[in-house]
Amino acid sequence: MVRKVCITVIALALVWVPGSPRAARAADLEPGTIAGRVLPPSPTLPMITCTDTVAPGVAPVRATTGLAGAHAALYARSGFPTLCPGSSATVTIAFLNTGSLGWYGNAALGTWGPEPGQDRASALGGDGSTGSPATSWSRANRPAIQSTPYVGPGEIMWFQFSVQAPTMPGAYKLGLRPLLEGQQWLEDPNLTFYVLVKADDEHVTPDPTIASTSEVVRTYLPATLADGSRMIRVPSLMYHYVSWLPATDPNMDLRKDLTVSPTDFEAMLKYLRDNGYHTITAKDLWWSLDRTAPLPPKPVMLTFDDGYADAYSVVMPLLKAYGMTGVFFVTVNLVDKPGYISRAEVKALADAGMDVESHAMDHVSMIRPLNDQIYQMCRARDFLNAWTGTDVRHFAYPSGDYNDQSGTALQRCGYLSGFKKGGGSVQSSNAMYLLQRARVRGQQGLGALLLALQQ
Repeated sequence: MVRKVCITVIALALVWVPGSPRAARAADLEPGTIAGRVLPPSPTLPMITCTDTVAPGVAPVRATTGLAGAHAALYARSGFPTLCPGSSATVTIAFLNTGSLGWYGNAALGTWGPEPGQDRASALGGDGSTGSPATSWSRANRPAIQSTPYVGPGEIMWFQFSVQAPTMPGAYKLGLRPLLEGQQWLEDPNLTFYVLVKADDEHVTPDPTIASTSEVVRTYLPATLADGSRMIRVPSLMYHYVSWLPATDPNMDLRKDLTVSPTDFEAMLKYLRDNGYHTITAKDLWWSLDRTAPLPPKPVMLTFDDGYADAYSVVMPLLKAYGMTGVFFVTVNLVDKPGYISRAEVKALADAGMDVESHAMDHVSMIRPLNDQIYQMCRARDFLNAWTGTDVRHFAYPSGDYNDQSGTALQRCGYLSGFKKGGGSVQSSNAMYLLQRARVRGQQGLGALLLALQQ
């Protein structure tokens, strides 16, 4: 206690008291001095500036129109803004009505995944409800709604809305997707608009859409022919089983032909990687043929038919290990049956970034009447859309069989492309429902891959 008292007394002695000699001496000091010593001048702080900028936008692009039903395609958009904290910008996004039906005042832009998620509020804008900033959106999850009474087939709807930069610097995503309110979601489910927030002009958030030196730059473009159609060489390789042969099988010869061992499959992936190939999806191929979108150099599609159990347990882990993507054509009525993947695994494939597409309701030939094909194709798409949470738009004919009505059925069901078999790798926009695939045959090692790549 004595120690504490002494400290207190000493401390009090140092406290300034009006009229004390210590106070008088301090008052006599000149400004800018301490005990008669001249202080250095205060440093001049640099002026901090922050200027809002907007990157170049995406110019109008062509797209196929007249698709049966309600459809849309991204037509143009304004550039991504780089904003100072709290600043606002106006965003313009245009969609082309590529379907055969008009939009009667119910078209809108809705929030979508991955950020903020379907029908979720965003930190970039809203109507002030559910924690969203008040930027005059029609709703917290509807940045913009149709501003004209009618948008007919082949016409364009220009959506405009405001975004506001959060206070924390960073790259913010706004997933968007057009829809017909109370009716259906439209394409494209992969549109992400970025808002970059910087602290000031010297500390700028990098644009995540600009590829780093380690990323693949897409420079491989389709050739445009005199009739306006486009062609591009993309090998599309067809696999079935990626597993070890069973001890017995009722049709062992066919099973051998359809089965590539996990060891051989991994050797094939290693060959593709080491020789500069890059995997693409069915969606990528369609965008290239229909919209002249560039692909990475030496593109290749790895497709897996029917939905066998090894698609999830063997194929997906190996693809991920090699940084590759696969296209899985799933037959709906085989899901959850012994030897096939489950619904949860179908969803897991999609969630892992794999391209899950349609292989009909039943594994039956499409050489059948139009209405039967429509049932097989439309119902399969409905189920797979629901299971994956994605927009399934591409189809592989079971056993490669089709007739002269198959293209009509696919179009009526909203598919954008169809894949047959028979070899070949030259894909054409004039044959969107007859795209090529080449089978990788089993029990032939790496040679089976090399043969398929040469077709």
